[in-house]
Amino acid sequence: MSRKKEDFKDYTVYGIDSIDSDIFDRQKRIKGWDQSKISNATVMVIGAGAIGNEVIKNLVLTGIGNIILIDYDFINTSNLNRCILFNVENAQQKEYKVDAIKDACKKLNPNVEIITVKNDLNDIDKAFYEKSDVICSCVDNIEARLEANNYAFYYEIPFVDSGIDELFGSVQSVYSEIKDAACLQCNVSDMDLDLMWKKFSCTGQEVESKNGETMGIIPAIITTTSIIGGLQSQQVLKFILGIDYFKEHNKWNPHIGPPLIGKQLNYNGLLNKFEVIEKLKNPECWTCSFKKIIY
Repeated sequence: MSRKKEDFKDYTVYGIDSIDSDIFDRQKRIKGWDQSKISNATVMVIGAGAIGNEVIKNLVLTGIGNIILIDYDFINTSNLNRCILFNVENAQQKEYKVDAIKDACKKLNPNVEIITVKNDLNDIDKAFYEKSDVICSCVDNIEARLEANNYAFYYEIPFVDSGIDELFGSVQSVYSEIKDAACLQCNVSDMDLDLMWKKFSCTGQEVESKNGETMGIIPAIITTTSIIGGLQSQQVLKFILGIDYFKEHNKWNPHIGPPLIGKQLNYNGLLNKFEVIEKLKNPECWTCSFKKIIY
């Protein structure tokens, strides 16, 4: 059967220069990807240490438009083996972590806007939560995690938490719109509460508490940090790319997949294993099981 001329379509032929001229070309090829959502998003990152470095680096390279970075700590030499955005000069000059990260990220992506906040999480302007599309916890203590979890839940902002210890790590997501899913507060044990005021550190000196008890520095390696930071970044992107679809269809974008809401992904680098466990919702949880009070 002969074919008519109108049966044939004209295809644009791209040269190598055209294919490689867009920095985001390869990720735009992912089904369900919307680069405009990425570039217009604002992500709050709490903690500018090892995982914070990985998460921010990943977000900046994917084209996140705005980052609110919260950390009041300085750079130590011991940070340099697992913090890609710090250098020797930063450590020698005892620069703020947030300042060094902002300078480094401008070289990776000049279009990113990073607001640096050199305050304890308890002292920040709560308006930062409302400005955020997703909140990321990359901290090393329970108190800060619960603080972020509680405000994120209150303002109905998706929240992604992570933690590392030696060759082990975990990632968990919280979203208030999923009513039957646990938040971080749901699974806090009595032991967690006892340790809440004892800040573990992955750098610097051993931490001595008021009662004289010394807490050890958390062992850390960049391989664990990279894996957990990558998984946490992926959760952030799932929320940014999928939340509008979820609000419209009551299910997550099938091309991007659901976040780990109410679930915890555990990484065991010793045994080369990943495991996802369901977190149980506490019906007495004062964060997610009671009605929000508007003052």
